[in-house]
Amino acid sequence: MIQSTTEQPRRDGPGFTGKIFIIVVVAAVILAIWKIAPVFMLGFGGIVVAVALDNIATPLARRSRLPHTAALGLAVIGLTLVLIVFLALFGARASEQFTSLVERLPQAWTDAEEWLESWDVGRWLLAVSGDAIRGGGAALFNALPIAGGVLGGIANALLMLVIGIYLAADPAAYQSGALRLLPPARRDRAAEIMGETASALRKWLTAMSLDMLFLGLVTGLGLWLVGVPLYFALGVLSGLSVFVPYLGPLVATAPGLLLALSVSPSLALNALIVYVVAQQLEGNISLPLLQRWTVQMPPAVMLLAMVGFGLLFGLWGVLLATPLAVVAMTIIRMAYVEDILENRHDDGPGPGAA
Repeated sequence: MIQSTTEQPRRDGPGFTGKIFIIVVVAAVILAIWKIAPVFMLGFGGIVVAVALDNIATPLARRSRLPHTAALGLAVIGLTLVLIVFLALFGARASEQFTSLVERLPQAWTDAEEWLESWDVGRWLLAVSGDAIRGGGAALFNALPIAGGVLGGIANALLMLVIGIYLAADPAAYQSGALRLLPPARRDRAAEIMGETASALRKWLTAMSLDMLFLGLVTGLGLWLVGVPLYFALGVLSGLSVFVPYLGPLVATAPGLLLALSVSPSLALNALIVYVVAQQLEGNISLPLLQRWTVQMPPAVMLLAMVGFGLLFGLWGVLLATPLAVVAMTIIRMAYVEDILENRHDDGPGPGAA
């Protein structure tokens, strides 16, 4: 018996016009983000803060059976109390050491120049570098307190914190509002992508926090053992530098080496050994263990992401390059590779199929 209806052909994805439309939309979104870069970075920083707060509030709500809003309030209060206790225990020491660090770096740079001039290779390096090193480093360190707008950066960070609290208080409202901008047929898949993106960010934040704590403790303890001054501030600086992978820890070694060199070359050598050992332990033990359950990014991709986001968004683009790359890779994998290239999530046969 022959069926009177014919089976509709299965769609293989968007046609040529659809692909052109997708390219135009993506280009328009990138252009719009570039035009409103400060607003975009504030919003994205707020999302990162919201995910970090949700990392604490959701397990707390699940175990205590409290409403999510109440758990979020307890999380914010708890983090504030932890910060107060930390400042009470270490705040005076940290403030004193960071102040002394900023004050001593210009003289440490001058001492390093004098030490380089005392041997042939050092004089050659100074001659090759010229004014880029000679005298320029001290001027740079003298300008550190005002360069880059410290007060503006603090204000932006506080604004990100406030935005993050509002987002974490009622994430469903913001998510549903964003989904309403999409066609109804695509909302379920978009919600799935948003959930996977939030999960990737959540895992990355947990891994990054543990990695920062590990490197900061190992570096600070090692510098204390070899007798480097201001070891507490240098350890905190090394831990925070992990937020900018690969480049951050390397840059964070410069203040410690300069301070150690201002004391003696042998102490600078010991400090260099501490930094190398700490970063090797972090790169070969701590980071691989933590990255087993989070998004893995090749070093070249991460460096290119820092350069690209830095050109687009400036300093905040460099600081937030890793979470931006995590989000971008997740969206590209699900929305482009799986949905468009591999066509894993199509609408299936049409309504007239047999």
